[in-house]
Amino acid sequence: MTSGKTNEFLRALLSSVRDDLPTPYRDARIEIQGAIGKLWYGNRDIHYECNIRARLGTIEIGLHFEADPLTNARLLGAFRSREKHVRKRLGSAVRLEVWDRGWSRIWEPHEATALDEELRDRLAKRLSRYVEVLEPILREELPAEVSWRLPTTRRTA
Repeated sequence: MTSGKTNEFLRALLSSVRDDLPTPYRDARIEIQGAIGKLWYGNRDIHYECNIRARLGTIEIGLHFEADPLTNARLLGAFRSREKHVRKRLGSAVRLEVWDRGWSRIWEPHEATALDEELRDRLAKRLSRYVEVLEPILREELPAEVSWRLPTTRRTA
């Protein structure tokens, strides 16, 4: 799998997610870093992610809290208090967990197959669902002191 193909796959996937979202969520910013694609709103450290882990044969998608440890713990706690609602809307494959470096995430793994259009469309649909379900909760539960500035114009990747 070449880095060019990975970059192209992630860019198309995240653009599809952004374009398919309801109007209030279409102004997301997109960023590609190697095999990781991020879609985010008011704070880059709190983002939706698609991580292609080719060596493990896995693609991870989810919402990542990569701010300071206290913010991450508070957000994860807020989502855990709504875990029943999250699982009802996203399914039982969803994992809510503390992760590396004091980070937290709400995520699920997918088998990494060929980076083709069928996989891209399936993952885009799933990540769109994550945004639709989780973003309203995130904005409601976001601690007041967390830096958050929504984009005023649509950015391209």
